[in-house]
Amino acid sequence: MEAPAPSLTEEDLTEVKKDALENLRVYLCEKIIAERHFDHLRAKKILSREDTEEISCRTSSRKRAGKLLDYLQENPRGLDTLVESIRREKTQNFLIQKITDEVLKLRNIKLEHLKGPQVQQLRALRSRSDHQPLQVQLRREHSV
Repeated sequence: MEAPAPSLTEEDLTEVKKDALENLRVYLCEKIIAERHFDHLRAKKILSREDTEEISCRTSSRKRAGKLLDYLQENPRGLDTLVESIRREKTQNFLIQKITDEVLKLRNIKLEHLKGPQVQQLRALRSRSDHQPLQVQLRREHSV
């Protein structure tokens, strides 16, 4: 019988999303037009009026996108709300796939990390060439 699969806490998921934003930062700064998302992000209370003014005073599109990403990283719902906004705009749906792929990749890495050495031991036991049932192999491991 296998141990129950570990799950991520809300805090873990928030960390995964922050990491995804950081990993995609250069790419997103090139692609995102910050101003397109202000209304949605303000309506969802992710950004304030002052935040949008602070972003708008940046001198280039990349700098505006970078500042937007900074604000999004500070809010646990920031990335999800940006994805909602992109979906509503219907102009850069390819970004949704890129973001989703990165979040899933990091989520899976985090889950593997949580499983830790126990899972690695089970995998090693299962891959042994003697093909004995797992319970017999486990008994041998614990009796040594």
